[in-house]
Amino acid sequence: MSPEQILSSAPPELIVRLLDKRQIRIRKRWAIIQLNLWLQQGWVTAQGEGIFLLTDAGEQTFQHYLLNQNERSLELLLQQLDIQLPAQCNSRILAYLLKQDPKTTQEQMREHDINVLRDSYLLLRCNLPCSIFMQSGELIDVSSLFSAWGEVAIPERAISAITKILWKEKPPQHVITIDNRDAFVSMALPADTLLLHAPLLNTTMAEQLLRSLTDSIHWRHFGDLSPESLHLAAAFAERLQRPLALFLPDNWSDYLRLLGEPLAANEKWAFAGLTRQQQISLQFLFENQQKLPQQVMVYAKNWIHLT
Repeated sequence: MSPEQILSSAPPELIVRLLDKRQIRIRKRWAIIQLNLWLQQGWVTAQGEGIFLLTDAGEQTFQHYLLNQNERSLELLLQQLDIQLPAQCNSRILAYLLKQDPKTTQEQMREHDINVLRDSYLLLRCNLPCSIFMQSGELIDVSSLFSAWGEVAIPERAISAITKILWKEKPPQHVITIDNRDAFVSMALPADTLLLHAPLLNTTMAEQLLRSLTDSIHWRHFGDLSPESLHLAAAFAERLQRPLALFLPDNWSDYLRLLGEPLAANEKWAFAGLTRQQQISLQFLFENQQKLPQQVMVYAKNWIHLT
């Protein structure tokens, strides 16, 4: 294979990445094959453990190639603007820079070991005094915030730095994740409970915090009683490697009878992810081919833990 063929077979983004970083770590098989071809040409040197270093000859070759190709790679734009991307980037900032859909941007940035963030917040409610212990060794007392505001918002960028939650008197018996923001702020806070706002379409932050809690704090989830919601809740439980338990009003069937909604034409009940007991308890829902939004259940007086 000629040098020209070797260059033309490589994605421009990989060339731009190497020009930008000068030293990169490669994990994917196709990229390792490409870098080994460059190694044979003397354009890079191997540093071990999948790390390759750009040589002066390689820099000249790649820059000349991109110039001749009139390459307009979005990643090349970053190099031309002399932008150094940080290890953590806001997804929409990246999308504007790269003129891409945010989801496409996230997939591309994973190749560069960049953590793409929505810069959202994890919302907590609790009636027990506690402090948050950070990796830096800092201990943050959030008890007064719970008392004064009723909830605490933790920035997404800080979640990964939380080591554990220290309870001043006793830990909660339950942690309950709630899918909907309106339901999260409106539900009466049960005793000895930590509530987390965890939208089922993106539970990343909730998962990170839940992993810092001991298994002795039982997890429950509150969301819509619908095929999609229960499917997503079961997947949530699988990622946590915890059994799925549902937090429901004791008289949820009364709510269904009065406020239930028929399933849409494209909706169908399935039992995957539900325990035998949950299937039996929710049989009334399945038989009537209905669903129940979580918002109508938030003011219930008595609740059950359906395991």
